[in-house]
Formats: sequence, C-alpha cells, structure tokens
Amino acid sequence: MPKLYAAIALLCLGLLMPTSVLAADEPDTGGLEIEEGLRLRIYWIGGSFDTSRALQPGQSPNVDITVPGVSVQRETVFQDKQAVDEATEEKITKQYIALWSGWIKAPKAGVYGFERNTSGGSLLTIGGELVLDNKVKLDAGWHTFELNQPMNQERGKAINLQWSPPGEDQFADIPTDHLRAPKFFFRPTQRGKKDLVESKTRPGLGKKVEGVHPGYRVTNIRPGGMDMPVGGLGMLSDGRLVVARFDAQSLKAPSPTEEPNGELWLLSNATADDPKDVKGEMIAAGLFEPSGAYVIDDAIYVSQRSELSKFVYNDATKKWDKSVVASGWETNDFHQISAGLPWVPGPTVDHPGFFYMSRGAGLGKNQNPPNHASVWKIDLSKPDGENVEILTGGHRTPNGLGLNTAGDCFVIDNQGGWTPANEINHVQKGKFYGYYLRDDPPKAHGAPFQPEVRDGKTGVTSAAIRLPQDEIGNSPTQLLLFPEGHVFEGQMALGDMRYGGLNRVYLEKVNGVYQGCAMRFTQGLEAGPNRIFFGPDGCLYVGGIGGRHASTWYWNDPKTGKPTYGGLERMTPTGKDVFEIDHMTVTKDGFVLSFTQPIAKETLEDSKTYQVKQWTYLPTGKYGGPKIDLHGLKVTKAVASDDGKSVTLTIPDRREGFVIHIQTDPVSKDGEAIWSGDVWYTLNQIPE
Repeated sequence: MPKLYAAIALLCLGLLMPTSVLAADEPDTGGLEIEEGLRLRIYWIGGSFDTSRALQPGQSPNVDITVPGVSVQRETVFQDKQAVDEATEEKITKQYIALWSGWIKAPKAGVYGFERNTSGGSLLTIGGELVLDNKVKLDAGWHTFELNQPMNQERGKAINLQWSPPGEDQFADIPTDHLRAPKFFFRPTQRGKKDLVESKTRPGLGKKVEGVHPGYRVTNIRPGGMDMPVGGLGMLSDGRLVVARFDAQSLKAPSPTEEPNGELWLLSNATADDPKDVKGEMIAAGLFEPSGAYVIDDAIYVSQRSELSKFVYNDATKKWDKSVVASGWETNDFHQISAGLPWVPGPTVDHPGFFYMSRGAGLGKNQNPPNHASVWKIDLSKPDGENVEILTGGHRTPNGLGLNTAGDCFVIDNQGGWTPANEINHVQKGKFYGYYLRDDPPKAHGAPFQPEVRDGKTGVTSAAIRLPQDEIGNSPTQLLLFPEGHVFEGQMALGDMRYGGLNRVYLEKVNGVYQGCAMRFTQGLEAGPNRIFFGPDGCLYVGGIGGRHASTWYWNDPKTGKPTYGGLERMTPTGKDVFEIDHMTVTKDGFVLSFTQPIAKETLEDSKTYQVKQWTYLPTGKYGGPKIDLHGLKVTKAVASDDGKSVTLTIPDRREGFVIHIQTDPVSKDGEAIWSGDVWYTLNQIPE
C-alpha cells in the first residue's frame, strides 16, 4: 500500500523529475531554471482525512513557495487569513498535505541516514526510489527529492527532516546549498479545500472522464513523429492541414524572446489511417509566437506577437509570399501573445471581412503598452495602420476566441488576480471584464475601458460562463462551434491546456444577457489542447502546447506523470451514440436538463436523482479565489418529457450571479451509464 500511495502521490506533484544522477555542479533539470532550496506545496484538506488516500490529481495548491529545507515549526501558518467567509477563514496549520520536491546533492558516495521527527505516514523518495528504512545508498552527485507529508492532526505539529552523510554520527539539517528547487516566475494557486481520491467515485462523475470520448477514435498525425507544439490550425481547399507551431518552452518571464520561435507548416494526408503517410512541409520560418491561423481562399492568415501576417502561394516562384495585414503595436512582455483568429464576413459581398484577435496582459513587468489585455477587431478592407479597432479591456490571459451560431464573439480567460475562476466572456464593444492593469508609474498603461474604481465590481461586465478551477477548467484555450449535423450542433468545444482534453459549452441569451453551462467531453489526448479545428469530413484536429515559464502551463500525462509540451492528433467520428448530458437551459423556476438518450420516467422524476449546489466568487487582487456562500439546493419537483430525454426541474432559492452545479448518475433505457454526470450553469439572469 505505501508504494502504491507513493506512486499516486507523485503523479500529483505536477513536476517532471528526472531520475538520473549526475556528478555535476548542478542537477540535470531538463532545461528548468533552478534556485537553492526546495519547492513546497500545501494542499489544505480542511477536515480529518484518511492519510492513505491520495490527492485528486490536477488540483492547484493553496501555497506554492521555495523554502530553505524541510523545517516547519509548531503552529506554522502556511496561508494568511483571507477575508472571505467562515468556511474558508481557517489558517492552514493542520489537516493538509505538504509536498516538498526538488533535487538533493550527495557530496560523496555512501549510505545516508535520514531522520523525520514527525508522524502521519510521510513518504520520502530519493532518486525515484522510496526510502523505507530511513537509509539509502547514494552515488556522489544530484538526485531527485520528494517528501509527501500528510498532516491530519487537529493541532499543528512540527515537521523536520535531517540527514547524516557517510562517516558522520550526528543528524543535522541538510544545507540549503545542497538543495535545488525549480524556479518558476508564476505559481498558480487556488484557495479553499482540496479533494482526495474517492473510491466510490468514477470517471465522469465528480472528476474528469477517463480516456477518449466513445464517439471518436484518436490518431497521432505528427509527421515523422516530430515535435509539434501548435499555435494555430486551418485547412487549404486541397485538404492540406495548416499548422502554425512555436516553441512555448522558449517563453521566459519577464521579457519576450529575442529570437523567432515559430514556423508555418503544411501537412499532406492528414486524414490517413497510418500516421506514416502524413507528410510535412515547412513553408515559413522566423515567426514569433504564431497563436492563431485562418484560411480564406487558400490565403493563410497568422497572428503573431507583433503583427497579423498573410501568406499567399506564388505559382511562379513555388514559394509562399508573406505580407503584413496589421501591425504597429508594442510588445514588452513574454505574456503578450496575439491569439485568434475567428473571421466574420463583411457588410457587403465585396468586403473581405473582419478578424477578431486578442492581446494578452503583460504579467512579468506589471506594465503594458497601450491597448493590451483586450480584444481587437481587424478590418481587412483597410490598410495596415488603419484597420485595428479596440473592442474590450480587462482580460488577463485571453488565449482563445470563438463565434457562436449568431456570429457573436466570445473570449476565454484564465483565473488569476481579479479573476477568481476561469471565464468565457461575451465580447461587447466598450466593456471591461475585470482584470486591472497598472497605470502607475506614468509610462505604464491600464487596460482599455478600465474604470477608476478597482473593487472587482464597479464597471465590470460579468462572465457569460464561469469554469471552476480544477473542476471543469484550469487553462482554457480555443472555443469552436460543433459543425452542422453534429449531435452537439450549436454548442462549442473548448480546449484546456492544463485541465487537459476538451469540454463542451452551451450558451443562451436570457433578458438580453448571455449565460449558459459547461460539461466535460473528452480526455485521453497526448497534450493539453491549445488549438482545435473541424475538417470538412467532421474530423476534429487537436493541437497541444505547453511551456515552462509557470509551474503548471502544460498538460501532465497521468500515465507517465510527465509534462507534455506539444502534440497533434485527429479525432475521427466512430458513429457511436453516447449517453451523456446534452445541455441545460434556465426557466423562471428552475432548469430543463436534457440528455442524448431517453431515461425511465421514474428515474427522471425522482428528486434524489439530482444533487444541486450553488456558490459565487469574490474578485480580489489575489490569485484565483475560493467559492463564496456555497450551499445546497433542493429539487422540489421534476417533470419528465414524453420522449424521456429531458426533465423540467423546479429549484427554489437560486441566486443571480451564482454558479449552479448539478450532478446526476442515471442509466439510459438501454442500460448505459452516463459518460459524464456533471454540469455547471452560470446564472446571470433569471428569466422575467
């Protein structure tokens, strides 16, 4: 049991730890920057717990810091008291899991003794091996180091780890200069209680689905197995797949890269059953963070860090000629990526149309040139320098946009300061969405339309959909409409780089305001999806990416426990009908919950079939935020439809501005268990 628990626990670390040992001045970190000390992450459980149970994977810690070593005094407070509500005001001095990780240097070969003056089943792993008897034989050099310490006591207790190198009789603190920790500029955290693995839960119910959606099969289409971190996808009329790729691992805070890191590729035979038949051709190099692509009449448009580019094939030279469509903006921060590119037609038949493009906020220097943290509209009928219109402001990490069936544009955002949960925002001209940029000192600039009052409410436009951190999102990326004829036609697929896989989004307009729900869709992909594209044959192309500038800006493969930094796959429809939640719509008194397959009437009309709770968030300048005013709701009436594929639920006491979560676990009339039984609805407006 200890070895099994250790294996599970190490998957929760979210950090690639090479097990090789090198007799060198510094450890082999695989390119990660390092500093003296150890990385310490604290996961607050918030109640008595079974220490043999592991953390639910994929959760952000409450605390993520670098410390000199493993030394915790009695009643040490790991997180300051937050002014939220009674349920989350606990100081973290007890009932938590602490994870120390990094590298330890053995100055000489021999047997090392370790002494832990704590209880609770701590697990010490050095060089990839579990230390079971407090002694381990080490070669001289650097070794990976992990210590998992569950602290279940009602009162805080001290924790201390000491060692005795070969030839020494006394135990002493491990010198800090013999320890190394990964050095991350950003360390995403999340306040509130963390979940442990529940044996009674199953994939798709209370946690991520497991594996690929049964309605699809996945084929890897990276040509020749080459590394393919994807920033944009499209397709030419002859079926060649357009792939904009860039090395996101080159991004390092706070300044942008000096050398280009991107290329433009064409892939032939992307629909082949055998990946060996997929051939790649690079048609352009020297790009900077190409983070959006779109094809119009076989001209390829690519959004780069500091320009919107156009590539057109030249029959005479047999090369792709590049021109600049839009440019002129500054970039002074590694985080200011130009994401896109949804396209909408122009007002007349001879108008070439418009692109939507987002500009990320600079996070490294806390200063931005004008018009960042925003969404732009680019008029293709106008010349460079005159064709950019600034639509919105207040977006922290708008790494993805999409259009609904009405042609309205939506942009995602990642949780962070003033953004307590991941968001999907309806792009409305002149609106501000909550993320404030510094306008002090004078040379810095605030976000467009940023109000003078900074309280997270005044002048802030509410998100259309909120995606709770680690439940249904972590780093959302591109939104994409399911095509005509698809079972989910009219809904949108949503990638997520850190949560992994794809989710589904259903939007509706109530009292003139967009709101809606989110549901899980698929996992089982090789990387965190960054860009997605539906081909004309219904295949869904998924491009993944990842970087090392933050401790979590990548997908952590649960099979290997290792981060992945790129991937390109094709999801081909299998034709299988899958039993799952289709969508949820709001009514004056509750909701209508719809399914893809019929369910027995007695099940649909049993109120015990549904577990309902609601909560809201308090925006603050701190990273992320806990759930506020979390409480359960009751289903007082349930009326099934005649076809058994939907149910009208009466749920009193719903509140506007809250997220309502419904969990259900019915079986279809054909005896099939539901693929995923969770749905999150953001209630901005109750119908009049």
